[in-house]
Amino acid sequence: MNTTSRTTTAAPADGEPASILALEFDLVHVRTVLLEMISGHYRVAGWLQTQRRSSVALDVQAGELLQQLGARLHRTLWNEAEAAPFTLSHDPAALPPLGQVVVTASVREAVRVWLVGLTATQSLAAAEEALTNCLAQVIGRTLYSADLQIGGLDDQLAKSGSDVIVLVGGYDSPDSEALQPLYDLARLLGTILARLAPAQRPHLIFAGNRWAAAGVAEIVRAAGAGQVEVVENVRPAPAVLRQAALAQAVSFAYWQLCRRSEGMRAISRWVTAPGHITSLESSFAQLVQVWMEVQELPELHGLYCGPAWWLHVRAQQAQQGLDLRYVQPNSRPAALDGWPALQLVSGEWPIHLWPRLGNSWWDRGALAPLVGAVGQVAPQAMLDALRADLLEVQP
Repeated sequence: MNTTSRTTTAAPADGEPASILALEFDLVHVRTVLLEMISGHYRVAGWLQTQRRSSVALDVQAGELLQQLGARLHRTLWNEAEAAPFTLSHDPAALPPLGQVVVTASVREAVRVWLVGLTATQSLAAAEEALTNCLAQVIGRTLYSADLQIGGLDDQLAKSGSDVIVLVGGYDSPDSEALQPLYDLARLLGTILARLAPAQRPHLIFAGNRWAAAGVAEIVRAAGAGQVEVVENVRPAPAVLRQAALAQAVSFAYWQLCRRSEGMRAISRWVTAPGHITSLESSFAQLVQVWMEVQELPELHGLYCGPAWWLHVRAQQAQQGLDLRYVQPNSRPAALDGWPALQLVSGEWPIHLWPRLGNSWWDRGALAPLVGAVGQVAPQAMLDALRADLLEVQP
């Protein structure tokens, strides 16, 4: 077990916000951070992490961790009778309860995606580009052909263990000749998916010619294969790429898969209003946006070094939304060459790939995504902890 903690704690003064507990679950660790009001500012009062155990439910591991941190800080953090964080107290003066509980969770591998489309250089290429903006791994590709057979594709999909099938193809056109190949693929997929029990079916997303969307959805439903999620066409016209809708749909599919992990249902009930469970990646992305605005920068390039993937985030004052790029650890794809210098890193700074320059911030312990989630309920608490405890400044 790797542990670090501060032992200086203080109860909040009258009228000041109460303490905030943040919990994090990833592929490797379970972590917790306690923020307390100390001398008018929120500080990291203590934090603790342990290796995640695949054989033990996540809520049980979290409970054990909170009891350990509470013992170190001489503070009650876990309500054993309720099997939940200690948020209600019969004697708040002697046993101060937690004021807020926030949770971040990215507890499984990337979504396994099988692509089905009309052309490799247009529709499939556009879909693959869009999927670099979310936690997705393309594990197979199928191109349309007049002699494409059910048997071959059925066998491939059965062996692949796909979580999601993305059907793409065609510019936005109502011409019947443009629609028919997509209808053919929909019949093929509908027949294959109808053979599977609903719980075993990959989620089907259509991100092709919008004029074909209703027909594709109806063909799949009529085959008894369930629903099709329709999103914006990734390639609505030549040289036009629409990435956001498909990336958002796959990100939501990722979260739905995470919710199936043992213990997540209980953990979701721990989160106090107005907060909600977020992924580590979305929490870090929002933190980059906020830090750019707080520092009054025109743009900011941040990197979260996760255990199984890295996430680059680019925020720009002149642009709505964020640019995201998931990459393999210890890699620098050519697609990032046009990005600004790296200025904020959570995790081990990859000096060999991205030299550390002046006016940069380093979160050595990779706690920023966890503390970033606190911004949902207490933005100032998040900023206080980042400034005082987490982000090491390079002038």
